[in-house]
Amino acid sequence: MSEEEAKDFKIQVTGSKPRVVVDFELLKRYGGLNFRDLGGHPARSRRVRHKQIYRSAHLATIPEQSPIPSLKLRTIVTLQSRLELIYLGKPHPDLLEAADRWEHIPIGDRWFKPEGFQKIATKPGHEHLVILTEFPSDWQAFFKLLAEAESYPLLFHCSAGRDRTGVGAAMLLELLGVTRDLIIQDFLASNTTFPKIPLNPEQLTPIFELIDQSGGIESFMLDVLGLDRDDLEKIRLNLLDNAQD
Repeated sequence: MSEEEAKDFKIQVTGSKPRVVVDFELLKRYGGLNFRDLGGHPARSRRVRHKQIYRSAHLATIPEQSPIPSLKLRTIVTLQSRLELIYLGKPHPDLLEAADRWEHIPIGDRWFKPEGFQKIATKPGHEHLVILTEFPSDWQAFFKLLAEAESYPLLFHCSAGRDRTGVGAAMLLELLGVTRDLIIQDFLASNTTFPKIPLNPEQLTPIFELIDQSGGIESFMLDVLGLDRDDLEKIRLNLLDNAQD
């Protein structure tokens, strides 16, 4: 999609009869925010490693005080649509130059159209579930990447770093053995950055229900996302410390 087409999109979503208003100008202010290390969470008898996997909002701009430029990232994973990259920008050139690898996995890409944001209709409270169920091949690619030892340290992000990023973080922490109470705490930590549009714990409930109905997180990853058992073991090997004393 060209920049000219993106301009048309902005006119239509902010016009007199928008489907959904996407305030890209507002989102631009959140570059590099909603950032955190997913390390440190207890995971049964182990612990998620610090300084290996991070999450954040978009990276087109980075606040001066941000720790992100000092992370020595090897991989940046962008979960934004192509249209979002046109409006908000790719990760900052300095970050891309410093990292070994940039992977663009455009989750939600078909929802962002020139005529407006066209997310599929779903039951109230199931908005985060369809982020997962409508893009299984994209999530498979994401977790395949996490299985590669050479990917770390890695940072993944979407535009706000709370919805697609939150779904990815929830599934990853579940796979690693973090309790659901702590997964929800991490999910809700985005409310510090976005207090006017807060997330709530019930938004993850349909995802947890789907995982349970699938026979648990391993069966879900194998049967629904199409991963291999070897992928799951490699992700755990990459991101879990040895048993705690």
